[in-house]
Amino acid sequence: MRKNNPQATKELLLQAAAKVILERGANNLTLEAVASTAKISKGGLLHHFPTKEVLLTGLVQQLIGVFVYCIEKELASEPKKSGRWTRAYIRATFNPSPDEKHLTTALASIISAYPVLLDALETSFAFAEKNILADGLKPARATAIRLACDGLWFSELTGMITLPEPLRSELLEELIAWTKNA
Repeated sequence: MRKNNPQATKELLLQAAAKVILERGANNLTLEAVASTAKISKGGLLHHFPTKEVLLTGLVQQLIGVFVYCIEKELASEPKKSGRWTRAYIRATFNPSPDEKHLTTALASIISAYPVLLDALETSFAFAEKNILADGLKPARATAIRLACDGLWFSELTGMITLPEPLRSELLEELIAWTKNA
């Protein structure tokens, strides 16, 4: 069945890579370990991901895709007026999906060792900045909101700080309010 569905095979391999990182640590991520976890030959893995960097880039792209999906889901419930994209970005940041949390946790321990992964994240941040600046808010306010969200995400990614409740919820509400008081 997987032979007929290359996308399903790629997904399986990405899940296996995240599982290896989470269970064994980033230092034990090898192509052999991923292939074994996915129950696919190493040659099969190499067909889809010829190097470890390509595999890790795939994980980052999957993380970005999950986040974009969360934004789109939030946009569906937003009225079509100023600040809607920014509110969706805020809510997607503060309420990550389980898949996003899983991928973020897996990537946190390896992202600094592979600078190429930062390129994919940089593209994602540029996409967010472009959309937020086109959202009808004052540019400085829109950028401050994005930086607050990105700072929260990065702090949680690295484990530097996790905001306790109720502060986290209060910050969410404050940022949402900033999008309505343009």
